[in-house]
Amino acid sequence: MTIKYHLRALWKDMLSRQRFGREAPLYAERIWVQPSQCQRYIEAADLAAHLGSRVRRISGSVVSEWPAELEQSFDRHPKLTYCWKHWREGKSWEEAGAIDFMLSRIAVSPTGMTDKCRTPEDVAKRFHALDVIWDEVRQRGSLPPRKELDPGAFRELDGILMHLGPGGEPIFSGAGCHRFAMALMLDTPFPAQLGVVHISALEKLREARVGR
Repeated sequence: MTIKYHLRALWKDMLSRQRFGREAPLYAERIWVQPSQCQRYIEAADLAAHLGSRVRRISGSVVSEWPAELEQSFDRHPKLTYCWKHWREGKSWEEAGAIDFMLSRIAVSPTGMTDKCRTPEDVAKRFHALDVIWDEVRQRGSLPPRKELDPGAFRELDGILMHLGPGGEPIFSGAGCHRFAMALMLDTPFPAQLGVVHISALEKLREARVGR
């Protein structure tokens, strides 16, 4: 699988540098995002339908038109909402609506699976694992880059996916919801996989590449 990503990056990076020079955005590259600058998200499925491709696959792509009509506020995102009810307000996962949400998604899934969960027991284990991760990152004070979690990871692939909208505004992609919820609560710059880049954000890319 890693070979596939290397080949994809080789091709996409070459085309990107031909168009935008040495500072061109790269496939699956790591950027650093300040939580206080994050205000909106675009549902991954909505953007995929708009662009005609899965969003992670077009990581690093530059667009000249931005679908502002697809942007939504965080209070409309069910996963972010139940995470904050649980970790901020101290409600149980069930009280926060997380269990019912996951079971409803499993029920309508063509594969009978959502987030690798098939049964109520799977769901309970997943949310317990998220609590363990939250305890770890809260003690650390930040989210680690993908390489720290998996030395074999390719760049920041499968990290929190963040687009750079007009003017360089970071727009959450909807991918990596639970980690993104943690990142906003920690309120310290977090590593993310670069998503789609609006052409006006290219001048902000160097700043986004700088770590904490």
